[in-house]
Amino acid sequence: MTYMAIPNIGNYTIALATAVESLGIKAWASTATTPEALKLGIAAAPETVCLPLKAHLGHFIEADRAGVEYAFMVNSVGTCRLRYYRHMIEHILKDLGLKIKIFGLGFDGFKPPIVRHFDPGPITFLKPLFHTAVKIKIIDELEVAAWRTRAIEITHGDTTLLMNKLLVELSDSKTMARTMAIRKKVAGRFAEIPVDKERKPLKVGLVGEISFLRDKCLNKNIEYILGRQGIELRNFFLLGEELKNITRIVFLNQNKRKYLSKVADRYLQCTVGGHALDSVAHSIYCADEGYDGMIHVCPSGCMPEVSVRPILKRVSKDKDFPILEMSYDEHTCGVGIATRLEAFADVLMERRKK
Repeated sequence: MTYMAIPNIGNYTIALATAVESLGIKAWASTATTPEALKLGIAAAPETVCLPLKAHLGHFIEADRAGVEYAFMVNSVGTCRLRYYRHMIEHILKDLGLKIKIFGLGFDGFKPPIVRHFDPGPITFLKPLFHTAVKIKIIDELEVAAWRTRAIEITHGDTTLLMNKLLVELSDSKTMARTMAIRKKVAGRFAEIPVDKERKPLKVGLVGEISFLRDKCLNKNIEYILGRQGIELRNFFLLGEELKNITRIVFLNQNKRKYLSKVADRYLQCTVGGHALDSVAHSIYCADEGYDGMIHVCPSGCMPEVSVRPILKRVSKDKDFPILEMSYDEHTCGVGIATRLEAFADVLMERRKK
């Protein structure tokens, strides 16, 4: 059986595995970078590259050692160095004597390189892709339900336990009927969790680089830590929303980035690259909508996200809105991250009291 390694994009990796199956091959994946893979990537990569590249590289090294023949990763455009990373990873893997082949998934073309290589029939290809889109939408719904419920659950861990169970069911689902049955029971299952309806949780937004917004290993499980502190989180990267925006651009000529540019226009007039525009615009949005604070996460040395940090400080000052900046590298300690988040939560609670 032919296998393809999938980069870790959090819980969305479950849906991407279904997309890989549309090519008539099996997916090799995990929903978070393993510590072992991260060590391999750090050892093999240049010291100056950002942590997401090291995580991807380590994941692909593990895949090659497991006998996986193919992999894919997302590309980028603009000033984000991600646009070069696939080629860099390929060269590093070649220097290591590894043979895994990496396809680009993004602006250099998804359908031509991968689909031409495996050449699936139209029905074989399209049916699982539609199934993938439905799974992505369900994962979006699971994420949103978990953020709301975890902040007011009476017994810590109930939300995470249910989330993990539903994700396993979704991963095991091979038919559309089964997947839709899971979707129908999501709201009811979360409603069964005992919650404190009198609690008024702090509301915090989360923006930054995608790998750190979605990979629990890289961000040191930030969503769970915040939820345990009674904070209702909103992570501004939902893959379903991203795909919906692409659909609007293609079929309706409606571009979400134009809206984000308009929101951020006072502070950011040029193209920075990556998701830096999103970070600025969503921070302004949260300040105007009455959120208690914002957290900006990014790898050390991430040019787009680091470039907008002075802008975020200006937004914070102008709108009297707390924004916590979190930078990560291979030396970042989970205990230190938890301590900073606890201190930030205390600051937000004191502000609310005043």
